[in-house]
Amino acid sequence: MLRKLCQECDTEISRTYTTDGFSYTCQACGETAFVEVDMEPYCPDCGERVEFCVKCSAGFFCNSCRAMISSKRIVWKKA
Repeated sequence: MLRKLCQECDTEISRTYTTDGFSYTCQACGETAFVEVDMEPYCPDCGERVEFCVKCSAGFFCNSCRAMISSKRIVWKKA
């Protein structure tokens, strides 16, 4: 998956909506320049790669732990 990382501090950039559309701003340093990086989702508990749950479309599933994981808890690592 492509994730947007700040060029200054390497934290993930969030998208904010404005009257002109939307813009990307880093919550940590306020920078607007970003780089798109291909990253893979991993389980925060066991460290194995997880898959998007196609049955419920509500999160990710770890085949090692056999657990559903919220998208907020996912650990992203560069591919």
